[in-house]
Amino acid sequence: MRILIATDFSQHASNGVALVRAMPLSQGSLIRVINAIEPITTVGVFAPSAFVEISDTTEREVLAELRKITDTLTRTDMVTADAVVRFGRAADVVIDEAANFAPDLIVVGSRGRGGLASAVLGSVSAEIVDRASCPVLVARAATLTRLVLGDDGSTSASAAALAIAGLAPFARLPVRVVSVVDVPFPMVVEGAGAAPYYAYEAAMPALRAAHAQYASERAASLGRLGITATSEHREGDAAAELIDAAREFGADCIVVATRGQTGLQRVLLGSVARGVLFHAPCSVLIAHSPRLVEAARSAHDAEPAHVG
Repeated sequence: MRILIATDFSQHASNGVALVRAMPLSQGSLIRVINAIEPITTVGVFAPSAFVEISDTTEREVLAELRKITDTLTRTDMVTADAVVRFGRAADVVIDEAANFAPDLIVVGSRGRGGLASAVLGSVSAEIVDRASCPVLVARAATLTRLVLGDDGSTSASAAALAIAGLAPFARLPVRVVSVVDVPFPMVVEGAGAAPYYAYEAAMPALRAAHAQYASERAASLGRLGITATSEHREGDAAAELIDAAREFGADCIVVATRGQTGLQRVLLGSVARGVLFHAPCSVLIAHSPRLVEAARSAHDAEPAHVG
């Protein structure tokens, strides 16, 4: 297994390191820890020689700190860890390194001092989640013992189940598959009568049955792969219900898939993944369908180059 850990040395970023350290990894696994040094453009323009000296010193210092982390991750004859320092925009650095390193999983902290593991509400971690071609684990704790898997029966939701099955540390854990009927109670305006209410009541039994089936079938498919899985269906706001299910199940990670069009505003914001990512007190594993990954790449390639 290959894991890329992005760190800015903050306490929140250390959760990701601790979580990976505790993972049961197979022999031959490789962990790469990366830090991005953002260019100091003003110094570079007015004092190029000073910029080079500052950059060289900073790189040596950062690399020394990264090697302290990799020393704790290396396991004799089992797991190898190395350190990489890159200059550039943090999200670009991580995504470019992921393209070269081809990790099975990217791990980031939930928030930090800026840079790589800045707040999920900020641009960097969210951009990594948006653009990554592999699953991204946003770590909020150092444990990984139980999972809640959100599944609405969609094609994109299958990516989340595949992420669990394809990542050995996750495939060993008990999973609670939760499918949520997220249909708001109708607003009845004056003159509309009771028709919206009756339509809502008429539709709910079929929706409940469908979501119960989504969850049970997904649990059964995971079971056939040797994963211990149970299922339930709920009603209400999907993100809130998944978070509540995690609390009740004692899960320390919620697994969801992105869905939608391209770009941060359309893939994450306004989606169930966004709600879980922003509000869950536990870690969140975000999986991507291949179609969305390719679309996000195309959208990013079409954007003007970053200046400054």
